[in-house]
Amino acid sequence: MRTLSKEQWQSLASAMAREMTRVVPDWTTHNTHDPGITVLELLAYALTDLQYRSSAINANGRALARHVAQLADSLVGLTATDDCPPGPQRVNYFTGQLLSVADFTAEQDYIRHKTQRRNRVLYGAGVVTGLNVTLERTGSNAQVVIAPGLALNARGDEIEVSVPATLPLPAQGKVLLVLLHYAEQPCRPIPVLATDPQADPQAEVHISRITETFSATLAPSADDTAIALARVTFSRGRWALDRKFKAAKVRV
Repeated sequence: MRTLSKEQWQSLASAMAREMTRVVPDWTTHNTHDPGITVLELLAYALTDLQYRSSAINANGRALARHVAQLADSLVGLTATDDCPPGPQRVNYFTGQLLSVADFTAEQDYIRHKTQRRNRVLYGAGVVTGLNVTLERTGSNAQVVIAPGLALNARGDEIEVSVPATLPLPAQGKVLLVLLHYAEQPCRPIPVLATDPQADPQAEVHISRITETFSATLAPSADDTAIALARVTFSRGRWALDRKFKAAKVRV
């Protein structure tokens, strides 16, 4: 946790006092004897005390401290969020603006939600291109092979299969659907820049990337977010593709 100057502490206290006034309009006294002011001063004292014992805080404690810091940081900025009308919101950048993780996340969400809405309304759910399904047999074993391609699910997520994917079929069964789901895979962990000079710089890492990928499964029925690519049936001791099944296509 970084050390705050006297001016920053004063700004934080003032912002928290304003927020208390907004949330609890009946609270009008800001004197030191007021219980609300006492709680704010107690929080400030506890945070100051923790700074001198930061080396003794474990990972859970540091995670809680980050959460408290994020809440405090949000109070320092603008608190009038209720004046925004319904509708998509994007970040309004300006010189001198203090940006946080929440701002960059909001920017990503704005673009992602617009893309999802466009996909849902204009194209619907289904296969865009590729994703042909075939069967491969090796002796008594069989597997489903999904070719590379692109699909959109009912939420508007883009599901890309960049390399062929395989699914082993069970030894026996009845009817199974080949389903494709949108998935996310966290990757590339990197160390967090330590603000405490006594902390181990390698003690904490965060995921720096999220890969938008897919998961393929076999199931007797599909849920609302799955794209059914094919149907396989078990007859006479072997699996076969149901040629009557047609995967849904997006609107063009």
